[in-house]
Amino acid sequence: MREEGYISPRQAAVLLWFAVLPTAILFLPSLLALRARHDAWLAVIGATLAAAVVALIVYLLALRFPHYTLFQYCELILGPVAGKMVAMVFVLAFFLLDAVVIREFSEFMVTAVMPETPALFFSITIVAVAVYAARNGLEVLARCTDFILPLMVTFIAIVLLFAMPEMMPRNLLPILENGFRPVLGGILVAWSFLGQVVILAAYGAFVNPPRALKASLTSGLLGIAFFLTLVTMGTIFVFGCCEAARQTFAAYALARVVSLGQFFERIEVLFLAIWVGGVFIKITLNLYVVALGLATVTGLKEYRALVASLGALSVAVSHLLYRNVAEIRHDLLMVEPGWTLAWQLLLPLFLLFAAWVRGKRRTGT
Repeated sequence: MREEGYISPRQAAVLLWFAVLPTAILFLPSLLALRARHDAWLAVIGATLAAAVVALIVYLLALRFPHYTLFQYCELILGPVAGKMVAMVFVLAFFLLDAVVIREFSEFMVTAVMPETPALFFSITIVAVAVYAARNGLEVLARCTDFILPLMVTFIAIVLLFAMPEMMPRNLLPILENGFRPVLGGILVAWSFLGQVVILAAYGAFVNPPRALKASLTSGLLGIAFFLTLVTMGTIFVFGCCEAARQTFAAYALARVVSLGQFFERIEVLFLAIWVGGVFIKITLNLYVVALGLATVTGLKEYRALVASLGALSVAVSHLLYRNVAEIRHDLLMVEPGWTLAWQLLLPLFLLFAAWVRGKRRTGT
């Protein structure tokens, strides 16, 4: 059942970027403006520090169980019955996360781009391509990021650079006007995105060499924090916290304000093309992890047979979870922080503690 291919530490870090950034840059700036007001950028930094704890736990577990995935060492630590139950919790969590991302994608396309087209059409289209990519394995997916990453980085830099004439630094002031409480609320909201770095525990076993996982986690998390902080600050600079909070897709709105000499404008079309590429990687990676995890728990030797059926099921669930984009925003503000805290932080911490108490450790494959 094991993945045949291996990925480099750099590819693992880039995959981590795509596991978080595509939906985070679209939804998070406006949610943080709503919760933390002028201090939205501080909430990103605070959430990054919290996510660093998850990264440390993932790294310590990987040191104890090199060449083993998250789903495999659940059984090694807790035994066959309890281990399979905990592994299934992770499978379900990644499955629900993938369904949420699929619905976020389709709602963005309907709300901002093609309002007359049914959301289900976008969901089916992107999942059909994701199924094909996931069946080709992790190595092929990692190579796809080599093409999309330079485009995404260049475009973010262009948007921030050409939006500078519209930026007003005073929109960031006063800092900590209402104390730390709004910042803490913002950290919880941002956490539900940044905590997704736990996904590296599922594919970290295929990083070669295994000891380079520390560099992958560090560079991946720092890259996510860097771009997320820049986009959040750029949004507040341009719109101010009140207007930014009213923007459903703040990063998309930021791309729309770019105008240079009345000939370089309407670049939100480029945003759309590049963002779709990024969210495709995120949906595919989550689908791959769910199929890999379910195959591990059920004892199948091959995960590929599960990918198509899981993709179809995730489309159906994504359209049962929410009715519109307002419900998605409410879920991201009120439900996801608590749920993600449980499975992205507390459960991995419990596994590490149990492995330490029971003295569980494996070397080699």
